[in-house]
Amino acid sequence: MQNNYPRIYSLSTIGIKQHFNADYIFHQYRTDFSGESGSGKSMVADMIQLILVGSGEFKSATQGNKHRDVKGMLISRKGKTLARGYVFLNVEIKPKKYIVIGAYIEGTSNAAEMFIIQDGYDWNELAPLHKPILNKDLIVDNKVDTLSNLCDTIQFARMKSFRRKTYHQILFDNNIVSLDLTKSETLKTYANILRSFSRGKGFKTESENLKKFLFGDDEQNAILQKYKEEVNNISNDFHEHIRYTDEIKLINDKQILLKTALEKQKEYKAIYANYISKKFNYWNCFRNKTINQKVEINAKLEKKKTEQDFVKKEILRLEIIELKELVSTQEKVRSLTEKHKDSNNIEAEFFAISQSKLQIEVADKWFISNDGQIKKIKEWFAAESSKNENKLALLNFKKYLSDNNILDAFEKSNWLSNYQKENALYSEKIEGFERQISELESLSKFSDSSDSESLVNWALDNLTFPLSRIQESTLKYFQKFGKIKPSETNSSRYVPFPELLFQDLSVNIKKKTKDGFWLNLDGVYEFITYSEDQILNVKSPESIKESLSKYKENIEDRLAKLRVEIRNEEHLKKTLFNFSNLEKHIELFKRKDKLLNYKIDDSLANLTQDSFDLILKTYEDKENVLKQYKSLQKEFEEFTSWKSLLEGYRKSIEKLMAIHFENANSVDTQVVSKKIDSNSQKLLELEKYLKEKKFNKKLFLDSYAKEISTQHKLTKLKYELSAKIKELDIRIEDKDKLISVAQEEIEQTELLNEQLFNSSIDLIGNKEELTNPDDGGYQSVQSKANRSQQAYIEYLKLITKDLPYDETATIGQLANYLLPTVFPSSKVDEDLISNDIVERLSKLTQDIQEIGSRKVDIIGSVFNDVYNVYRKYLTKINDINEYLKKDNKEITGGNKASLTFKKSIHYPENWLSTFRKQLQTQMNYTGLFSDLRDEIDINKMMIRAFQKLGGGTKVLPEDLMNPTSYFDLVFELKLENEDINSGSNGQTYAANALLCLARLSLIEEKGKDGLKIMPIDEAEGLGSNYDMLHKLAKKEEYQIITMAIETAGEITDDGQYIYIMNENNLANIDSFVPPLGIFSDKVTEDIEEYINTLSDDE
Repeated sequence: MQNNYPRIYSLSTIGIKQHFNADYIFHQYRTDFSGESGSGKSMVADMIQLILVGSGEFKSATQGNKHRDVKGMLISRKGKTLARGYVFLNVEIKPKKYIVIGAYIEGTSNAAEMFIIQDGYDWNELAPLHKPILNKDLIVDNKVDTLSNLCDTIQFARMKSFRRKTYHQILFDNNIVSLDLTKSETLKTYANILRSFSRGKGFKTESENLKKFLFGDDEQNAILQKYKEEVNNISNDFHEHIRYTDEIKLINDKQILLKTALEKQKEYKAIYANYISKKFNYWNCFRNKTINQKVEINAKLEKKKTEQDFVKKEILRLEIIELKELVSTQEKVRSLTEKHKDSNNIEAEFFAISQSKLQIEVADKWFISNDGQIKKIKEWFAAESSKNENKLALLNFKKYLSDNNILDAFEKSNWLSNYQKENALYSEKIEGFERQISELESLSKFSDSSDSESLVNWALDNLTFPLSRIQESTLKYFQKFGKIKPSETNSSRYVPFPELLFQDLSVNIKKKTKDGFWLNLDGVYEFITYSEDQILNVKSPESIKESLSKYKENIEDRLAKLRVEIRNEEHLKKTLFNFSNLEKHIELFKRKDKLLNYKIDDSLANLTQDSFDLILKTYEDKENVLKQYKSLQKEFEEFTSWKSLLEGYRKSIEKLMAIHFENANSVDTQVVSKKIDSNSQKLLELEKYLKEKKFNKKLFLDSYAKEISTQHKLTKLKYELSAKIKELDIRIEDKDKLISVAQEEIEQTELLNEQLFNSSIDLIGNKEELTNPDDGGYQSVQSKANRSQQAYIEYLKLITKDLPYDETATIGQLANYLLPTVFPSSKVDEDLISNDIVERLSKLTQDIQEIGSRKVDIIGSVFNDVYNVYRKYLTKINDINEYLKKDNKEITGGNKASLTFKKSIHYPENWLSTFRKQLQTQMNYTGLFSDLRDEIDINKMMIRAFQKLGGGTKVLPEDLMNPTSYFDLVFELKLENEDINSGSNGQTYAANALLCLARLSLIEEKGKDGLKIMPIDEAEGLGSNYDMLHKLAKKEEYQIITMAIETAGEITDDGQYIYIMNENNLANIDSFVPPLGIFSDKVTEDIEEYINTLSDDE
């Protein structure tokens, strides 16, 4: 029994179309899947391909009606349920030791997730399981779960998903596959071989496809990479030679420019040094002068501050005097108040008797004007009061009308002229307005040709124009009823079928008058008034639209005016009736001219009945009242005199309080005394301070005698001195600013000296300079210095257009930029510039002499590699051809596959040897390279050399360095006598399969174990070729998986397993018919039961 481990123990599916949830045990040699088309047998090869290569390179091996993608393998789900499925292999790596590899598929993507199941936790070195995993083991609770959930759920083993490269690396490291599928070229080749075994996608035997299939691109890419690296080295050497030559030329060109720049710099710096000295001296002199001026202003400021302190002292002295006066006056008020505390009632008594005396004087006038009769006086008072009340009521009513904006409307209305009549007819008047509005709204709708209810619309479509006056009047009359049925609660007539109304209109007219006509409506006569304006008496209905529009505008204007009028009427009535006793006030309004001109006697103005009666009663006691008045008059005059004196004292107190105690209504004497003591202390301190300052009081008094005569003038003088002090402070600030400006100018000048001359100019500042060197415009010292500097800068710009420095560049920076190899930094000794240049020129000349032709040998090694790989490929081709010629590789009909090469006519082999030989002479620039001595581009050198040796014009360097360019492959079937046979499909497939085996032998790692499988589709068509492949596979330890309608080749008892598939392409979970399994002498329809009953020895 063969030990062909690792090998496929079983293939399992979950949720896969035509297979559902299935397990297929594989025989170690051969497993057959047979059945009709659509039974799912070809999908076996696709599932194995997907598990081994992943979804990235997966392509279905079977040509179908439509493209079969990864997610197309899944069973379609009804509704919104997401389709999921698994396919996996139990790989038996040793007897009864298994590793599971597989793919998880979701219906939303063609990208499958790869997974591995093992017994351990180390994913670099896998631990095998002791029994295989079947589909039921991965179905949890009868549900197909996601891969991530399943990895977390299962407990009996370790399951993990991987990215494709990691997955393939683990398979390779653990000897499950013998190919390193992490390499994209190897992966593509392996996927192509699997599909070619399965007769899918058409195996291409053209020369270029065969070369790609057999040899790939790895070695060609390695040669190209090496070439690119070596070309860079060659280019660098040649560039060095050019660079040294160019540098010598550059030095010869630029040293004159550098020396000229040095001379111009010396010239401009001499002029600029003079400018800097003058500028420093000017601003130093200006600063010193300003400092002296500031000292003088400070002296004035101190004097004014001392004078201000003296004024403050004088103000304090006067304030103390006033505060003492305040205390004295407060004492006088208290004394007078105490003395006359019992005289307060006299004022009230005298005021009361004075009022009674006035009332008697008013009554005297009434008696004189009314013949001394009290009855006449009372009648006169009543009449005058009534007139005044009516006038006030009228004014109140008029104000109400005006406030509600109805005064004008009321004066013009019938409410004023005839209240009773207007009130009786108001409802009828409003109803008349509403009828007019209803009729106008009907006419508005009638004239609106866009309104579906307009009878004009109906007339335009159904009546013959022009319309008669009767027809138009009828239309307008019935428009108000409309065409739509009204609600039963608001029942009225309507015209649902105008055509019936107009059908016999002339017959139904029973009588005409000058205003209208009577219309018979089924026995009911209705009078219709003639329309005032006739607009439908035109021949063309189209021409009436403009007339209708104007007619509608006129109707809308009338409607608007009527609505305003009815609103005004309603508003007027509502507002009037909100006023109480309206009718009486309307009658007063009618007499408004007379009432408004009435003026009541002055003595009666604002006099009530009670006040009038009081005056008459007082008049009855006239004699006694006048006697009391004379008695109290003298006593009141004495009280008034005392009160006037007291008021004077109080005003004096208020004035002093306002001055010394702001916002205080009253202040206790003790508070005033405390302020006197406080001010006295401040006064002593100021007197002491002025004494210390030796203030000349006499001199100050002589100057300000008039200004200090009163406290008001002192206060004014204090504020004047404050203003003067503020002015002096501002002047000092201005001087400080000027000093600061001068200091900044001095610092800038010192900075210029440091930047331009490294502070070599001695700036002492003891020389007086009165003229600012910046002044004077074009002729100023600054302008001359700047022009000299600008001339230097312009020269710099001329010689260094791309200079990385600005106009402040030093000679060192210029030297570094112009000649960077001579002066590697900007720090240079300007006196040694010429010597440094001479030394660098000598060094460059020596370096050029040392650069030789050491580049040529490197190119030779690249083409040696091309030649060696080319010879290696020819050897492999011969080896494959010998493999195909062996006796056990014979195809039916005495045919054998043949793989031979022909040397390319486009890329002759002798080009390689000739080019390599002539490369040796390139150092002396002779032979082939005699005209290429200045060519730096090695690609061009190579192509020109190729063309000189007879090569074509259209060629790329990559093709010249491709070992497969120099030969073509021929793959064919040959009889024993070497005659070529086109071959049948079976013969061609057998030949392709043999070539695939040969290709696998080229890419497999030598001595590396791994799965060896050969999936063969439609195997029954191979005939006896299948037996040849079967024997070859057994010898090479391959597992054969065949897919055919009928089992191919001979059926043996112990050499194969057979699955007879049923047609399940349209089946669902209920109608699915499982395959029939034949396992040696055991035939079963229940494969799962068979798997469960397998003995441990099987």
